[in-house]
Amino acid sequence: MASLHQICVMILGTFSCVSGGLHSFTAGNTDQDYSPLHKLRDTSLPCLCSNPLLCMPLGKAVQRHPLAPHVQEFLRKSQEKEVFAFVLDCDPSVWGKFNWSKLSTIALAGFYDLDLLCHAHEHGVKVVRLGNIPTSDLPNATARHNWVKLQVSDAALNFLDGINIDFEDVINPDSPEQEGLTNLVQETAEMFHTALPGSQVSFDVAWSANGIDGRYYDYKSIANYSDLIFIMAYDEQSQIFDGPCTARPNSGIYKTAQGIQTYLDLDIPAAKMVLGVPWYGYNYPCISLDQNDTCFIEEIPFRGANCSDAAGTQYPYSYMVATLEEFNATYHWEESSLTPWYNIKDKNGQARQMRYDDGQSLLYKYMLAIMTGMRGVGMWTANFLDYSETDEAIAQQELMWSLLP
Repeated sequence: MASLHQICVMILGTFSCVSGGLHSFTAGNTDQDYSPLHKLRDTSLPCLCSNPLLCMPLGKAVQRHPLAPHVQEFLRKSQEKEVFAFVLDCDPSVWGKFNWSKLSTIALAGFYDLDLLCHAHEHGVKVVRLGNIPTSDLPNATARHNWVKLQVSDAALNFLDGINIDFEDVINPDSPEQEGLTNLVQETAEMFHTALPGSQVSFDVAWSANGIDGRYYDYKSIANYSDLIFIMAYDEQSQIFDGPCTARPNSGIYKTAQGIQTYLDLDIPAAKMVLGVPWYGYNYPCISLDQNDTCFIEEIPFRGANCSDAAGTQYPYSYMVATLEEFNATYHWEESSLTPWYNIKDKNGQARQMRYDDGQSLLYKYMLAIMTGMRGVGMWTANFLDYSETDEAIAQQELMWSLLP
């Protein structure tokens, strides 16, 4: 396989990725008693889907009803690239307009909707829910075990296809918490796969494995036990250590490539990685804006860094596009990151710099994921387009969904 440096050169033509190239548990308790969890497969809530088969997790449906049309669609998608979408609470006027032919997994963030699950299963799409655990519970084997049992029970009772572990707290190297987190992922995978055969266990990781935001996790072991890891290639300016506090790209291609390389350097197979991209951007108030359009921002520390993207505010892609048009702003393309940006002045005369990703910048990252041999791509979040009925909104939906592999 070509190196990431070679891949970047192939994708980006005359651009080079970075000067000089890209830098950047044991088998566990086998005597755990999982027997009560087997009963969960047949003790879920009454099915309210129009087709009762749609309430069955897809992994189970493959075993029991392999010829059902939605199961055949699921099997077909299983042979293709993963498209993993986070979804915030919304109604059918939004999720009904997702391109379901593209999706393979949706992760429900902070809500549950049975109608959405029925619709997803009908299109052969897995449905998982986010799970998190207090850091203080990680060293406690009993607390971990109880947490995992609760997650499995929740999944079984609500017809879910697995879990997405979204743990992002600070953990020190070689600490009881680090070992506890690794054990948690192992226990989660073992219990889910035993109680709910065919279920999916995924884990969200920072854009780089190099202790981003103080997250010193045992990424190699976590990846070994997970079915996939979701690389969150966004918020790449959560810690700004170099130079002055300035507005910068949310998801630059070169930083993203460097981050992928850190996971490859741990011998994590690319086929276990999903590249997560942002369908959102940042609105940065500028303390000053110099003649080179450098936007100097407020100094807001974060986890050991004096500067961070906390000086800005996150907004959906739909807002970024609408604001660009509303202010008739000049669109700029930054070659050093392959991302767009523009400046505006708000109603109070405050200069603001908008940093975001659009179809062009995202396409570069999708190509990077494909050419690196990654499992697929995903986004935070599928909600962040304009899902109204205007011609402009429909064109936006068609463009952003069509670019996905």
